[in-house]
Amino acid sequence: MTTRRAILKTGALALAGAVASPFAITPSRAQTFSLRMQGFLAAASPTHRAFEKFAAGLKEKSGGKLAIQVLPAGGAVGPSETINAITAGILDGHYSSSSFFAARDPGFTVFGDTGASYDTVDQRDRWYLEGGGEDIGRELYAQHGLVYVANIFWPSEHIPAKKALKGVADLKGLKIRVPPGFVAEYFGKAGASVVNLPGGEVFNALQSGVLDATDWASPGQNYEVGLYKAAKFSVDAAHSMPATELGFSKAKWEALPAELKQLILIETRAMSAALKVQIRKDDEEALAKMKAEGVEIVAWSKEEIGKLRAFTGEVQDALAARGPIARKVIESHRAFQKKIG
Repeated sequence: MTTRRAILKTGALALAGAVASPFAITPSRAQTFSLRMQGFLAAASPTHRAFEKFAAGLKEKSGGKLAIQVLPAGGAVGPSETINAITAGILDGHYSSSSFFAARDPGFTVFGDTGASYDTVDQRDRWYLEGGGEDIGRELYAQHGLVYVANIFWPSEHIPAKKALKGVADLKGLKIRVPPGFVAEYFGKAGASVVNLPGGEVFNALQSGVLDATDWASPGQNYEVGLYKAAKFSVDAAHSMPATELGFSKAKWEALPAELKQLILIETRAMSAALKVQIRKDDEEALAKMKAEGVEIVAWSKEEIGKLRAFTGEVQDALAARGPIARKVIESHRAFQKKIG
């Protein structure tokens, strides 16, 4: 298995070569490649802006050989339809999350979100390089005619709530908006009354009392959309750690020369690292603002997270029985968790 050190060494050498002499032929004689990709968030979001910066960097560092048109969520199709669009030739690739494609394969469900399986997102992210996670991602994508490039950082999420939720017992009867799928299943097992609402309806539903809480995103993103004007508690239960990644059409990827593939991988790693810094900065600033505005931050104890992890495990076991890749993902996570303690 490739080690983190080997990957970083290879990437560093390749990057040095790309900067010194990107191509063996001059840009004027080089074949150029134009690709069309879609992200999973709105154009104004910091994450989508990072995706645009990624595309611009590729064009510059490739000497103009690679141009990627970047579309926001819904720019061509809905977030859950990008795989179909890539297969149909409408898109050439996407920056997305496997969780959007849960209906296609249970492997996407468990690869796309680890739920409460890990204490921290840093532990979970080590699994991609040290525990073989990216290798499984490539296997999963290959089964659907795509190429998985690499994991991209996404934070552990918080729950904006109208009341303090200090543990699993407080989930019983809680009216919480959760997208359908993995997280909704184990919240249901914990006794929550799960509601499926479009994102645009969540604020009004919190304000009117239709909802008590919502599964959403990290504090910075939650603050940006104003959820804490209606929900004065931000609950850190380590309940959801979604995965995001870059993927391409197999035919389009295979048509790229090796040096462009390597450059894409290097720039994907760089985008992930930059997002990690930016999102954590945004979250820290948002938490400070929320506290100043009277929002209470509620962090669950390891004991309570452990209780939620038990429900997560039950749903994972059921999903593992539905497909070989799902089983492989779950077995790999559990082996890695045992390894790191």
